[in-house]
Amino acid sequence: MTSARFVLPDLPCPFASAFAHRPHPHAAAAEQEVLAQLSARARTPGLQEALAGIRLGEFTGRLHPTASAEGLRLIMLNSVLFSMHDDWAGEPMTNGQPRTAAELTAAHDRTLDVLDGALLTPRDAPLAHVASLIAQALHRLGPCHHADRYRTALREYLQAHLWEVDLQHHRRTPSLGEYRHLRPHLLGIRPLTALLPLATDSPVPAPLLDHPVVSALGRILADHHVLVNDLFSLAKELETERPVNIVLVLCAEQGLTLQQGIDAAARALAEEQQAYLKLKDTLARLHLDHPALLHHLGDLERLAADAIAWHAAAPRYHHTPADSKDDP
Repeated sequence: MTSARFVLPDLPCPFASAFAHRPHPHAAAAEQEVLAQLSARARTPGLQEALAGIRLGEFTGRLHPTASAEGLRLIMLNSVLFSMHDDWAGEPMTNGQPRTAAELTAAHDRTLDVLDGALLTPRDAPLAHVASLIAQALHRLGPCHHADRYRTALREYLQAHLWEVDLQHHRRTPSLGEYRHLRPHLLGIRPLTALLPLATDSPVPAPLLDHPVVSALGRILADHHVLVNDLFSLAKELETERPVNIVLVLCAEQGLTLQQGIDAAARALAEEQQAYLKLKDTLARLHLDHPALLHHLGDLERLAADAIAWHAAAPRYHHTPADSKDDP
């Protein structure tokens, strides 16, 4: 990717990706079912265009080739929730001012209440309607600790958004230490990671996921997604009034030029990948090489590789003649 101000280098990845050649047989049908559900339940202007920017059906299928048809619909609904929240939260209120923390908190709390089973009301925003559809899908898949993990990760994402809004409101660039704690929650990779065992019907015993080494592997891969997303989204974010991005954090903290910040982020990506590989080598020695866990980690590694291909191909991250600052 190039712009007038920088060049995005080829990003390293030790994991194999077949994103471009791996269509899902149920992707088209799942997308139509999800869009039909949304049309009946959550009318939101601009949503179709936002979903086109991530090619909801085609690309979700390529990212999750082993998901069941039901699991694929669940992942699509999750993608809709995050796309809808990003666009809604970024819109100004009727007075032209950014949405207040109180308004965001109320919408977030109501979304979580509906996810927990609260009945919808005529006053509920589209976010709550999508949460209701996700709750129904989780119920059909049955009670599981993975669903509880999803709820926790979603709550943390919504709470972290208020943290980001506060940074933007005060026009403050966070320190690298602060940013590394904030950003993984904002990206949405943790809720998606929690859903994968459900979507692929490959549950992982909770004690394995809670092991410090396994938790660390998950955090490293989350950092991988943060760095990939921030590098690919930089061009768009530089058009906004108050961007928060790892490249800009590095530039501010280390006195780097924009290109130097990009190169530093790319090096950090390679370092995270090598840290993951070295730590994964300990699983057998620690008797953590459980088949279900190794299957799950394989899914996460493929998703990490595919994240680079996905960002490179998704229209949301690229300028076209039709692009404008009002694009989703």
